[in-house]
Amino acid sequence: MRFTAIFPLLCTLVAFILSLLCIFAGSKTGYIEEADILTLNTSMLGRLTLNTSKNSNSLLNSIENSIKGEVNDLIADVAQALNIHDFYSAHLLNYCEGYYSPSPIANATVDPHKNVTRCSNHTAMFHFDPTSVIQKELKPGINLTDLQWPSAIKDAVHAVKVASSAMFVLYCIGVAAAGLALLGAFLGVFSGGRIAALANNGLALLAMMALGIASAIVSAIMSKVVHEVNKHGTDVGVTASKGKTFLGMTWAATGLMFVAAIAWIYEFVAFRRQQTSYVFEGKTGRLCQIIVNMGLKAVHFGGGNIGRGFVAEKLHLAGYEVVFVDVMDSIIEQLQKNKEYTVTEIGGEGEKVNTINNYRAINSKTHEADVIDEIATADLVTCAVGPNVLKFIAPVIAKAIDKRSVPKPIAVIACENAIGATDTLAGFIKDSKNTPQDRLSSVSDRARFANSAIDRIVPGQDPNAGLNVKIESFYEWVVDKTPFAEHGHPEVSAIKWVDDLNPYIERKLFTVNTGHAAAAYYGHARGKRTIHESLQDSEINKFVYECLAETSHLIVKKHGISVDEQKAYVDKIVKRISNPYLEDVVERVGRAPLRKLSRKERFIGPASQLVESGDKIDALLGAVEQAFAFVDVEGDEESVELSKILKSTGAKEVVGKVCGLEESHPLFSKIVPIVEKVQKGLK
Repeated sequence: MRFTAIFPLLCTLVAFILSLLCIFAGSKTGYIEEADILTLNTSMLGRLTLNTSKNSNSLLNSIENSIKGEVNDLIADVAQALNIHDFYSAHLLNYCEGYYSPSPIANATVDPHKNVTRCSNHTAMFHFDPTSVIQKELKPGINLTDLQWPSAIKDAVHAVKVASSAMFVLYCIGVAAAGLALLGAFLGVFSGGRIAALANNGLALLAMMALGIASAIVSAIMSKVVHEVNKHGTDVGVTASKGKTFLGMTWAATGLMFVAAIAWIYEFVAFRRQQTSYVFEGKTGRLCQIIVNMGLKAVHFGGGNIGRGFVAEKLHLAGYEVVFVDVMDSIIEQLQKNKEYTVTEIGGEGEKVNTINNYRAINSKTHEADVIDEIATADLVTCAVGPNVLKFIAPVIAKAIDKRSVPKPIAVIACENAIGATDTLAGFIKDSKNTPQDRLSSVSDRARFANSAIDRIVPGQDPNAGLNVKIESFYEWVVDKTPFAEHGHPEVSAIKWVDDLNPYIERKLFTVNTGHAAAAYYGHARGKRTIHESLQDSEINKFVYECLAETSHLIVKKHGISVDEQKAYVDKIVKRISNPYLEDVVERVGRAPLRKLSRKERFIGPASQLVESGDKIDALLGAVEQAFAFVDVEGDEESVELSKILKSTGAKEVVGKVCGLEESHPLFSKIVPIVEKVQKGLK
């Protein structure tokens, strides 16, 4: 429960009651009749007429004669003698009438007060027309013209007829919005002040605007009618007064809804303290997105360079609170100890430093229950842990998803350099070991899984960088939006949402990753230190472009991307990975050769598709040879494991085990000689 949300709840409750009273005041005799919009005092009507020495109306003459000599003592009875009431009070739905008691004229000891005798039936869009009402009540044979009733009163009332109708509609809108805001405020007290706070703020603003405009209209009507009546009717004994009680109620309701709206904004800020150092940077609309996303939470698995320097950075800039989850004690301890870190984006235009804060960190190895609770109330789960680690994070995510009771499903997006990584993660989550069979059919009600393609180079970091990350300025983060359907995808401006992800995945994997890895493996073989140095070598540069020419042929043919567009993309990628400021070491880029030589990865993936259609793959085979030769690299366990496999296993078995190719596949026979050649070089 958020006790701070009780204040806007109480403000909304009082405003709702006051706005209802504004509508229904005076709807029946004795029901808050004092809260009228205006009161027309007719107790003195006819006095001047009766004091006139000559009158052409015989009935008036008879009335005058009947009370002549006592007019000063019986002024209070004049209106009754004419068969009209002392006052008529206008309300939103009807009017009421009655007499002043004990007398319409105050004396030294007693002030007159209203004694309501009747209220008209309440009607929507009611418009008070005193001229018509009083004329109907006059004794037969008497007309208002005989009483010198000013036509200006009728004109003034008629002039505000449309405004009166608009006023009623606005009060209805205001009451409805205030009612919804009251319900939302009640839920907001128990919902942690998250999305409810945003909705409640909108409802409170809507109610405030409707009630405010209605209050302004009723104030204008009061002023207009009262002014005209008093200006033209005083001489004939008719006056009008504003309904001060009504004015107080309607403006109080408006003010309280304004206070409630401000309070809900405070709830936003209190729940998610968002630094403003980025608000006016970057793309137009970032400020709006931060406001929309304020209160949202993302849980990210993996506190490494990609996690901190790419995924968390973009989520932070979009307004999310980020909860890091990792099993590395050193990373978690640093994140818990330090309240911020920097991400330095490096590009041709120079460097840009972003400060990342508003995050927390949990060690899932020692605090799994806390991780489950965080995911159970989060809006988004992402990961950058490596494809081989997905099966290890799946159980805790599965438990959290099963625990969720939030109406909107959580978005799950794996940010890995692998095709269909989120599908892989979802498969582990839905495994019977992690999710009960009787809960499988309803998993989509609690979580939606979307594949993604990410593209951003994270070079080697400075030894004493700590949590700070150096990263290239260019990035691409493309996510499939179709799984979210009617629920809508998360609002993250850095993400490009698409209906078909496959072209983006393969173009990125078979261009960026293929070119990057090829440059690394050729560079390693020739003793180059960085990717920049490798691509400065004309032969390596030529080998890389030849590899990308083959993958480009596949991309153009398979996905319908134009030749010119793909060529421009290739040139841009080679320029990116050649950036000398990245200091991208070849051993870092080439690490994990077992994964990079697998069936759906950057070399075997495109080569297998090309060879099936009889297309050229010579350059890709050359890169495959260099990848197999990437063995026993210090700090890279997979390169050591690859060396063991090559030294202890036959070539055909290596191709099947490492590349995932069946012996019947046309690529199999082309890879075997390459493996045999590398094996001979290792002896």
